[in-house]
Amino acid sequence: MKNIDLPVSKAARDVVATLQEAGFETYIVGGAIRDILLGREPKDFDIATAATPENVRAVFGRRSCRIIGKRFRLVHVFGGGQLFEVSTFRRAPEKTGAEKRPGAVRGVENDHLIVADNDFGTAKEDAFRRDFTVNALFYDPIKGAIIDHTGMGVADIKSQKVRAIGDPALRFAEDPVRMLRALKLVAQFDFELDNETENALFANLPLLSCAAPSRLSLELEKILLSSYGDRHFEVFHDYGLLKYFLPQLNANWGTPERKRALALLFERNCRVEENVYRNSISLATALLALPFVEKRLTGASGNVYAADQVDADAISRELDRLFAPLTLMIRLKCAAQKILELLPKMVYTSGNGREFMRQHAYCHTREAAIILGIIAGGNGDQLDQRWLKGSENTRDNDRKKPPRKRRPAGGSKR
Repeated sequence: MKNIDLPVSKAARDVVATLQEAGFETYIVGGAIRDILLGREPKDFDIATAATPENVRAVFGRRSCRIIGKRFRLVHVFGGGQLFEVSTFRRAPEKTGAEKRPGAVRGVENDHLIVADNDFGTAKEDAFRRDFTVNALFYDPIKGAIIDHTGMGVADIKSQKVRAIGDPALRFAEDPVRMLRALKLVAQFDFELDNETENALFANLPLLSCAAPSRLSLELEKILLSSYGDRHFEVFHDYGLLKYFLPQLNANWGTPERKRALALLFERNCRVEENVYRNSISLATALLALPFVEKRLTGASGNVYAADQVDADAISRELDRLFAPLTLMIRLKCAAQKILELLPKMVYTSGNGREFMRQHAYCHTREAAIILGIIAGGNGDQLDQRWLKGSENTRDNDRKKPPRKRRPAGGSKR
């Protein structure tokens, strides 16, 4: 592709320039380039280089970077007030010895599962071991050059196509989390899977059981933190992936609780997109769980707001049940639980809410409970003004992105 000046951050450009000046081929890679070409602002900039993790640390010094990971070693580099993930070019790992896991994992056979990915290679080899063509673009901000080693990345972005690199069935067997990431592209960008990728995904969905629970939990946290979480869950259900990811949510798909949960999450996501509320993962978790907590505490026709005391243990058990077999971070679970515990107090506070604000002046989850009550109560902007007037923490999401079109939750395209 001809030279082009993409709007990457100065800090990312500086990291690339520093490594290049030290003699290492280096690029900005992956989702950041895809997002920019789609007219969106990237959430972060990942960097790939010919330098080994030890080389990177030698260039930037121990005070500015640290090597992390075992399955996939990379370096966190701090610069310009930002954190960058710097990875060494990889090639496809050998399927022998410690890098091949034999036999069944949780009852599912998968002899292609990659359990270590630290075989270093060239930039081209790195591009061809990535998951999808739209994620395999490299950008040199110094020369202003986009490198499309697969020859299809730019075209697939323009046509909004998710195409696996190489044999889709093998790529999903090597790393089943790739199926989840393929559907995240469908959910967030309205992309479509190409035929071979779609067929391979349907055939390999049970292999998601082979993925490490910690990696799936991390993906769940990313989904809840995004402003497209409701859409992600809808697409996962449409393709049959949800029953392997969040089986309890899938089992309750036809219930009023699920429909209300996604409607609440959708409303929160719209307000985050519009910079009305900060992007709180604990609030998103509490909103998704609220209808199921209500049913557990009060029955199908009850009202969780009937008293200012709730059963904390019951809320904890419901959170565990809803998100099983994944495990929420302890801090996230505690925050979501506290929000749900505070909700009845907020709803039954009379007047302008000063008593509630006074009693919970030092509670970090106070405003999240207030916002949850606003969204769940359905009273809209009037309650927004009542509870959030003078608040300092509800408009701190400064990311600029196209506003999301409001649509009824549950309206999947497929």
